[in-house]
Amino acid sequence: MSGEEELFRSGAWMYRLLRAADGTLILEVVVGTIAMYEVRVRLNEDEAAAYAREGTAFTDRMAQDIIANPRFHGRAER
Repeated sequence: MSGEEELFRSGAWMYRLLRAADGTLILEVVVGTIAMYEVRVRLNEDEAAAYAREGTAFTDRMAQDIIANPRFHGRAER
């Protein structure tokens, strides 16, 4: 995906929050145990609003959820 810029990188959880050219927020999370890889999940409207209210507390929780379930209910892209 081109036109993205990094907004935040967490030290506790291995993730980045990106903004796509169209303004969509994308959470990119490192998952796996032996084989590590990244998945990306586009934040929906409710998630983007929660990020606007809570900031990194929200993205930390969402990153934890994605680490626990890398497919993230079919929403994750590799």
